[in-house]
Amino acid sequence: MQLFINIDGGSRGNPGPGASACVIKDKKGVLLKAEGLFWPQCTNNQAEFNALKLALQRARELGGTELY
Repeated sequence: MQLFINIDGGSRGNPGPGASACVIKDKKGVLLKAEGLFWPQCTNNQAEFNALKLALQRARELGGTELY
């Protein structure tokens, strides 16, 4: 199944409080999943990486075989 993912993450202070989020849609643009996580302490890079990790985990759960 083709899935389209968007991710973002960031922190205030680097390191500091941060968040990671992902949005997953199917090829018709239908929203399948939107999720975010808060991190009490992380760097910008850690927040971005965790957003990607979250998206890949959720895509697998949804049965994604092709990610864009």
